[in-house]
Amino acid sequence: MQETEKSVIPGHEVISELDDRLRSRLHIRTVGITGSTNDDLKAAAADGAPEGEVLIAGAQTAGKGRLGRSFWSPDSGGLYMSILLRPSLPIGSALCITAAAAVAVSEAADNISGIRSGIKWVNDIYVDGRKICGILTESAVAPDGSMNHAVLGIGVNTCDMGFPEELRDKAGAIGIDRALIPKLAAGILTRFFAIYDSLPSRAFMEEYRHRSVLTGRVIEYERGGVLYRGTVEGIDNDARLLVRGSDNKVIQLISGEVNIKTRIQAQ
Repeated sequence: MQETEKSVIPGHEVISELDDRLRSRLHIRTVGITGSTNDDLKAAAADGAPEGEVLIAGAQTAGKGRLGRSFWSPDSGGLYMSILLRPSLPIGSALCITAAAAVAVSEAADNISGIRSGIKWVNDIYVDGRKICGILTESAVAPDGSMNHAVLGIGVNTCDMGFPEELRDKAGAIGIDRALIPKLAAGILTRFFAIYDSLPSRAFMEEYRHRSVLTGRVIEYERGGVLYRGTVEGIDNDARLLVRGSDNKVIQLISGEVNIKTRIQAQ
């Protein structure tokens, strides 16, 4: 895949959509094509880059998803963006960073496209039963056990470029013109940092719960290599999924695979 002028998202157009506070806080860089925006910013973090580095790519050749999966990132098919954060938070707060980003993406996508999206715990955005966005937070631990840094990756399918066969029944897009991608990126950044600055309050979790597509649904989840079934009761303020099992006890899921037993519909 060769980089073309078409591949590059105009960084100045993203910046022009931000308020003065964010313009001074963020350093936005755009590239046509890269392997993984997350990997690029993890390397930058290791070199001492400050919080607020943002990398936006027109395409990725090795986009990353959760659980070691790949994220399909074709040229002109979406917004592929990573943000470097250096929060003063315990390492366990990475889940809440992902949840905050999910709210920001869902709201920004709705605002720019007129759709109604929902959140599948913990990191996926859905529209009409199809995944339109994946979010991946990769964090590093400092010697004192706190979070040294976190790289937040966001991949949004903005248009259907012809999904691979294995994704055709699962993936969707918000359906906006490529010219609107800078506005979408700015909307996500604006909303995310508004939430991030008050992350310990967990005030955003009310909206996260409101947008959840799992509450009340039957799911399958894996623990210790064993598959269980339960009903989602809700999500707590630490972004843990609350599931009532067949024994009528409620457990908290922190991470791992969750399989939906019914078709997801945005609420």
